[in-house]
Amino acid sequence: MPPSLSRSSMSCLSRCRCPNSSIAIRSFTTTPSLTAIGPENPKFIEVPIAPQPQAHPKIDIKGTLPPPRNLFPRRAGNKTSREYLAAVTPEPKHESEPKTELEAWKRRMAATRRTNLREGLVELHKRKRKEDAIIAGRSRARSEAREARLYAPQREDDRLTNPTITAANSTLQTGHLPDPDRAARIAEKAARVEAIATEKEEARRDALHTLYMHARSFITTEEQLDQRIEAIFTDTPFEHNNRNDNIWEVAGAPHTVQDMLSEINKTEKSAVQYHSGPSQITGKRMKKIAEELTGGKMD
Repeated sequence: MPPSLSRSSMSCLSRCRCPNSSIAIRSFTTTPSLTAIGPENPKFIEVPIAPQPQAHPKIDIKGTLPPPRNLFPRRAGNKTSREYLAAVTPEPKHESEPKTELEAWKRRMAATRRTNLREGLVELHKRKRKEDAIIAGRSRARSEAREARLYAPQREDDRLTNPTITAANSTLQTGHLPDPDRAARIAEKAARVEAIATEKEEARRDALHTLYMHARSFITTEEQLDQRIEAIFTDTPFEHNNRNDNIWEVAGAPHTVQDMLSEINKTEKSAVQYHSGPSQITGKRMKKIAEELTGGKMD
């Protein structure tokens, strides 16, 4: 049990007051003070909150409904005429007294179905005419409102503020900006598109010709495939060079960009290549020029 305070101590606590105010010190509570909310808190500035509107619940519809049938197409004629109703719901030809209660019930059901079909067709036709009239009236009202706004006279505020509008703004308000160079720009674009199409056609023709030239070495039969496999997969692939078994030492490394530049600038390290004449480079260049002139790949 906690110790109790004396009466003198309680009187001393009740007389404790602020030095500059006559209000007593607030007692200790667990409720946080409003001054404890910092400026970074969204509740630092009190903003009135509007009442939340009623949210409509989401309706989970199972499946989808099929589109309604058009019961009264134009090619079907008038389905509410007497001739059509008489043909659809014909009356029995031979009316006799029913012999049993079941037969009488069947006749009553048949008469009810005929009546329901006739009344249903008439009511559905009335409903369709009413809906068509509503849709036509709504469309006509929208068209009339549009025509009225389109051909309405100039408003007074537009007339008074029209002198302050520049010519450019007036042109923008009346329609698109004039483009005197439109025909020349369209012709330039058409020529560019045609040039790109021609370039693609030439590239495709060149690719087809290259494929035709390379097709002479294609493997098309099983015998050629077997011969190629036997020639490649052998125990001694480098019979002409008995000293080396490495493809890099036999065939040499692939040419790099530096090797190609050295060949053009005649700065090779090999003496044979350095003192060789320009016939090899000239032959490659003449072959490339001939390919460009003839329009196809050459061996």
